[in-house]
Parts: sequence; structure tokens; C-alpha cells
Amino acid sequence: MSELLTVEKNKLKLGFVALLDCAPLVVAREKGFFEKYNLNVVLCKEASWASIRDKVSFGLYDGAHMLAPMPLAATLGLNGNKTAMLTALSLSQNGTAITLSKECHTLLSKTIDNWEDDKLVGEQFKKQVKSSSVKPVMATVYPYSNHYYQLRYWLEQHGIDAEHDVQLIAVPPTQMIPSLSNGAIDGYCVGEPWNSLALIQKIGGLLTTGHKIWGAHTEKVLGVTQEWAAAYPNTHQALVKALYEACQWVEDINNKEELYQLLALPPYLDQAATKLSDYTPPLAMEQHFAGATVNIPDPKQGIFILEQMKQCGQLSNQEADFSEISLSVYRHDLFQRWIS
Repeated sequence: MSELLTVEKNKLKLGFVALLDCAPLVVAREKGFFEKYNLNVVLCKEASWASIRDKVSFGLYDGAHMLAPMPLAATLGLNGNKTAMLTALSLSQNGTAITLSKECHTLLSKTIDNWEDDKLVGEQFKKQVKSSSVKPVMATVYPYSNHYYQLRYWLEQHGIDAEHDVQLIAVPPTQMIPSLSNGAIDGYCVGEPWNSLALIQKIGGLLTTGHKIWGAHTEKVLGVTQEWAAAYPNTHQALVKALYEACQWVEDINNKEELYQLLALPPYLDQAATKLSDYTPPLAMEQHFAGATVNIPDPKQGIFILEQMKQCGQLSNQEADFSEISLSVYRHDLFQRWIS
């Protein structure tokens, strides 16, 4: 075992949103991985990604559980204070899905006998959208998220105009199920557990998953500002090491029962997590927290996300060097140096 790092800052605040993929932070706190690296970490639950962005940007938090596109968007100054951020650790892969209201899904089910057939699903959903007298309202959690890009990507792939055929709105993750239940929205793209819980509560059905749309993709990352990383290099390294070990623990199937017990604690997902331990959704989410390609922040993933931003009209017409931007944010070099 390598010598324990002398951290420049011992007491840290990390933000997170109540999703299944906040698990590495919860486990690192509850199972002593932070403590192992001489870190005293307070986890702070936030209702929205905008709040996470702002509190990390203004130094109220040392870092956070972030959507994979967030450090890129913050670095580019999109939709908020321009703050150079980076990630040296990917926390999770996949775990998103598009869920429809029970009414929409039941109607669609009459014409679909195989939900694994994406071409058929897309064709029939297009017919349903085009025949509706009212635009379906589809929600995502944040405009700079894989959820937003995946939903648009899937719609456009099946000939549905994301700008004109549907209405896209932003809803915080924890408000997705209430909004679907009361009819305020017709569907959403979000991370777990908010898809599975809609199915368990019988208020919705799966349209497709993020893995079916994009294959394996980085979903959440550890995000910090570049200024913070430069000021506290040993602390940053210790934080990455602790969370990396937590990711390995989360991925181990032998820890599943204890994991859901930890997530069910009131500061985290509360009792929502207890309903998930024995549930398997009808379409595989393929959510992973560790593996050969899971934890390295891959600049190619960053470039792909930047391309989605451009496709959605979020980037200006000015030429930007996607490779240079991604390399400055997705720091695979730090991960490879610190994790042996």
C-alpha cells in the first residue's frame, strides 16, 4: 500500500443529487473510505443540478457528484457563471431511461409486441406523437445533461422534431414522478431510481434506455473547479482514490443488500431505495460503477458530449477545439497517475 497522502484540506463539503448513482459518495462516507484517506467529508443533498453547479462554482462546495456534461458546460460558461472545472474520476456509466406516463405507454403497447425492437418502438411512438392534437410534454432534469441529449437524439433518430413535435421542459429528478402522476408531463428522461420507481408504482412504463440509445457512456463524474484542484492537489488525489475504492465496493454484487440499506438512510434516497433492491426493470439499464472503461474520464466521451451540445444549438457558431476543451476537463492523465 502506498504512503498516505498529507492532505492540504481535511474537511470537505461535497454536493449530490438523490439518484442511484450518488452511491459512491454515500458508500465512501458510510463505509469509511473517506476516513481511510484522512478526509472528513460532509455530503450535502441538493434538489437541482443548477444548485450543484452554482455552489461548486462559487466555492461553497469543494466538489460534487455531477452530470457528465456539467464540467464542460461550466468551463464554457454555458447557462451560468463561467468557471473552469475538471473531472479526474467517472463515478458511473449508463443508468438512464425514457419513461412514459401509464396512459401513453398503455396506448403504445397496443402496437408494440417487442420493446427491444427500437425501430418498431420509434415508428409507433412517432405515429402517436404526430396524431396527437396536443404536443406531448417531455421532461429532462437539466439542459446540459445526457438525459436532454439522449432524449433529443432518440426523437430525431426516429423522425420526431424535438423543437416542434414535442414540448421539452426541465424538472428536478425528485419531482419527475409527482409530475408524471398528476399529468403535468407525458414522459421524462432521467437517471435511476426515478424510472424503476415509476414502474413499481404503476404510473409509467419504459420507452427505451440510455444504453440502448448510446451504448456505454459516462453518466456521472466527480466535478471540482480547476482552481480548487490546483490549490489542493493532494486532497484532490485522496478524494479520487477514496471514491474510486467506493466505486469498486458499489459494483460488487455481494454488497447489493447493504448498499440499498445505506442508500435508504434519510440523508440520501430515504425509503425510495428499499423498493429497488429486488426489482429488475423490463429493459436493462446496464448501470455500472466500476470496470475497465467505467472510471477513467475519457476525453473521447467529452468530445462526443460537446458534439451533442453543438447539435442542440447550445454552442455558438464560433469554431471551438473540442479536443483541447475535452482534454482540459476530462483529466484521464490524473486518473492514470493516481490509480494504479
